[in-house]
Amino acid sequence: MKKALLTGTFDPFTVGHYDVVKRAAGLFGEVHLVVFNNSEKNTMFTNEERYEIAKRSLSDLPNVVCANTSGLVVGYARENGIDVIIKGVRDTTDFEYEYDLSLINREIGNIETLFLPTSPEYRFVSSTFVREMIRHGVDFEKYVPKGGYEYIKTLKK
Repeated sequence: MKKALLTGTFDPFTVGHYDVVKRAAGLFGEVHLVVFNNSEKNTMFTNEERYEIAKRSLSDLPNVVCANTSGLVVGYARENGIDVIIKGVRDTTDFEYEYDLSLINREIGNIETLFLPTSPEYRFVSSTFVREMIRHGVDFEKYVPKGGYEYIKTLKK
């Protein structure tokens, strides 16, 4: 069974992320969505909250495993027998950033990266956009999967 890995900060997990994960889940026997701590990002949600948002958002996809870690992507892939990293990309800026990371992951971990373009209807959706909506008290329900949305509403942000 081929396994794939999707990684990100997911601050928070959005409907765009869900779309990419669901499509990847249709292509691979098992998909691991891993919430990573990025030391260069100042997140709104803690690592545990981001993990919980993603887990609740993906509860309807039986072949998706949610996890969180602060280690390297390639380390997680090795430990879990993962064959490939999947990266959703919205535009050329995303691609350029992710392409450089794919070269590093291939060099240090001998793991390939596949790029999955975001579906057009989600191209404008970003975690940054959702965080701003939350900060300003604007309803964000249609931009976060139901389980994640309900969990976020229980948090005091």
